[in-house]
Amino acid sequence: MIVMSEIDLKLHCVKGTGQVHAKFSPVATASYRLLPEIRLLRPVRDEQAERLQGCFSKGVIELDEEPDGHKVARVANARADTCSRNVFRFDDLKDAVELSRVKDHYIFSVESTGAYAPDTLVAEAIKVLMAKCQMFLDELEHVQTHD
Repeated sequence: MIVMSEIDLKLHCVKGTGQVHAKFSPVATASYRLLPEIRLLRPVRDEQAERLQGCFSKGVIELDEEPDGHKVARVANARADTCSRNVFRFDDLKDAVELSRVKDHYIFSVESTGAYAPDTLVAEAIKVLMAKCQMFLDELEHVQTHD
């Protein structure tokens, strides 16, 4: 455009939901997983401890030095585990570790497209869910009173 030129236009805005069309959803990717649980069933030391540490994501297993100079493995941050199960490739480490998941601990990951912060999106989604639950309860009550 050149200087002093102008555009004459009309804009129409529509507030929609992702249920109507994906273009209205402010969420890029949303996922969940269960919290990993890692238990060491026996002490793992020295070279085995270093291999064990290499089987997991960075920060999951840390090595502590004992007073006698030996390194011993400990679980530092099970949450950082990607559940690769690489430890089961080593016959001498298979019996040292138990991998499971905490059945009632969910880790949610929400990526925003930028219009709203992820924490705002989750709070708003919970409000929508609560409204739907209340509507369902109201409908149940209505059915029970008319029987």
